[in-house]
Amino acid sequence: MTDLLGLDVVYWVIILVVALIVVLFLTRGIYLIGQNENGVVTRKMGGKRMPPGQVIARHGEVGVQATMLVPGLYFRMPVIWKVEKVPNIEVGEDQVGMVEAIDGRPLPKGRILGDEVECNQFQDAEKFFDNGGAKGPQIAILRPGKYRINTRAFVVKAGTAARIATGKLGIVTVLDGQPLPSRFLVAPEPTVDRTVNPKARFHNSYQDGQAFIDSGGFRGPQLGTLQAGKYYLNPLLVNVSVVDVYEVPPGFVSVLRSNVGEELQRSDMRPTPVSSDPLFDEEITKQVENLLVTDKARRGILQNPLAPGEYNLNTVAYSAYLVPTSAIMIDWASEEGPAAQVKMSRNPAAPTTSTSNYPYQDASDTEKGSEFFNFGQLEVTSKDGFILEVDVRVVIRILPQNAAFVIARFGSVFNLIQQIIHPLIDAEFRNSAGNRKALDFFQSRIDLQQEALQKARDAFSKYYVECPNLLISWIEVDKSLLETQTNREIAVQQQTQFEQQALAEQKRIDVAKQTAMADKQPEVVQAQLNVTIQENNAKALVAQSEGIRDSTVNKAQGEAQATIAVGEAKARAYQAQTIVLGPDKVALIQVIDRIGQDNVKITPEFLVTGGGSDGGATSLFSAYLATLLSQSKPLDGRPAAQTPAALPAPAPTPAAAASAAPASRGASRTAS
Repeated sequence: MTDLLGLDVVYWVIILVVALIVVLFLTRGIYLIGQNENGVVTRKMGGKRMPPGQVIARHGEVGVQATMLVPGLYFRMPVIWKVEKVPNIEVGEDQVGMVEAIDGRPLPKGRILGDEVECNQFQDAEKFFDNGGAKGPQIAILRPGKYRINTRAFVVKAGTAARIATGKLGIVTVLDGQPLPSRFLVAPEPTVDRTVNPKARFHNSYQDGQAFIDSGGFRGPQLGTLQAGKYYLNPLLVNVSVVDVYEVPPGFVSVLRSNVGEELQRSDMRPTPVSSDPLFDEEITKQVENLLVTDKARRGILQNPLAPGEYNLNTVAYSAYLVPTSAIMIDWASEEGPAAQVKMSRNPAAPTTSTSNYPYQDASDTEKGSEFFNFGQLEVTSKDGFILEVDVRVVIRILPQNAAFVIARFGSVFNLIQQIIHPLIDAEFRNSAGNRKALDFFQSRIDLQQEALQKARDAFSKYYVECPNLLISWIEVDKSLLETQTNREIAVQQQTQFEQQALAEQKRIDVAKQTAMADKQPEVVQAQLNVTIQENNAKALVAQSEGIRDSTVNKAQGEAQATIAVGEAKARAYQAQTIVLGPDKVALIQVIDRIGQDNVKITPEFLVTGGGSDGGATSLFSAYLATLLSQSKPLDGRPAAQTPAALPAPAPTPAAAASAAPASRGASRTAS
């Protein structure tokens, strides 16, 4: 009995152990896949063998399966299956996921990235392989997010998204695509014209790598650039170099040399004959200038430069040459001389000590921007053998429309100054000094400056360069020569001073003379006025006498004419009367008229006669008495000589004497 019981216990123990082993075995086949996990399944047995070279099993083949287990509870026979839990793939906000396929078809020849196929962003590995996904790095990327990816079929590495800051520019180099032909330096833009390429489409700034490849994009430096922003690019496909936005400062233009397009083909490669008088308008120069282009997709120097401003310039596709267009001052001066105070025409307010910070710096480290403006002092030899040091400043200007021609001819403004302007200015002043003596050179500074300016303008115009001004800042002459000139000038100045003193004394004499004359000026004026008055009076008298004379002459002439007319009239009247009355009667009538007109008294007022017998004594007394009466004053106040009684009485006729006798007697009585 005891033995039976012992066997039953052993039996049950064995059953329990077996059951426990079975439970444990079956428990190993139960898999709980969490929310952030995936199950990578490996088939150990019971399936077909994979073809040679295949790594990932598909459709039940033995090996690591392409299909994964998504979150959930699963049972897989542990003997046949093995399940490995792997976490989800997470791509951060500023990251991209670069994918490499462990298995797939071989990459096409010449390609370094596998084409994108439909596989739910690599989350369906079996579909990836079924659709012909290629083995190796993939052109497709994973953008930010979480992905359920079979990590045994794909290797995912995190890359950084391209970020272009403000004021920056992204220059792109593509690592896959069609090989770039050798005649190109920069890959042309892929077409988006579906009539040319049915698969062509916009690649969205290289973020759709497969679109770039399908559109026929070339590998190598690209013409397109990336502006400021964030881009999810495949670092295995696109390499981005971040550079500063290209700036053309004020006072400059930028001439561009295009590296885009095919190399220029020149059909005529024969050399041009050398001219006996070579100038920059020769045929060989014109051929160089004819290479100026206006199409940015062609090789060559672009004819239209960039104006001041900021540009998203692809410095791989275009080489930029800054050309100053404002006034450029080129200095030939000693650092210790008076003309060395200002170094540059556009000197900043706080000049930096590093010339590399100036925008007109040439590409070479040995050609700094300050050398554009500063040269050593000019040392020239005069005709008489003196060494003269001359400080010269030349202002030049290049018009914007001529900037491309300057670059085409010289390659840079630095070359223009070194090869043309500096030799011309140096030679001009050496030649001028050789034709003049030292003092003449020193004293003819203004003429020399004008001559040099005109010659510089004529010479620079051949190179499309203007010369607004040329200034001679300083001329250093031998001191002994200047001392001789100074002594001579002092002597001349002293002689001039003495002459001026003599003139001053003469002026003082003139002032004293003028003062004395001024003091006597009232008397002089009065005398002059008197003279003027007397002259005017004399002129008045002369005029008056001339008037009287003319009046008298005119009056006499008038009276004479009247008298003649009256006489002629009377004569005619007398003649007529004589004919009618006779001459004696006419004469008597005239006498009577005359007596009546002149009031002539034919009888005397006083008659003195003597009454005595002594006729002689009485006659004498009568004559004396008559004389006294004639000299006495008459009653009407007139002198007796003017009265009619004073006139001699005509001899009375006998009749008249008889009638006048009573009166005579009365008078006699009165007188007696």
